[in-house]
Amino acid sequence: MPLDNCKSCGKLYIRHQRTYCEACQLQHNEYYFTMRDYLKSNPRSTVLEVHEKTGIPISKVLEMHKEAHTPFGR
Repeated sequence: MPLDNCKSCGKLYIRHQRTYCEACQLQHNEYYFTMRDYLKSNPRSTVLEVHEKTGIPISKVLEMHKEAHTPFGR
């Protein structure tokens, strides 16, 4: 089984097609669904607006934007 360091916290974990340990994956999923739901209602939002309205750290908003190609302000 391959070992890897968590992309978020750096903790060593057994990698199963994820880049996060179990705890960070749960947090990442929560951020993802919160951001997805917010953007469904507010599709023209900017990164800063998503951060301010959801409380998701800007670094995570940008990371998820890059991963999912979520449209901001378009």
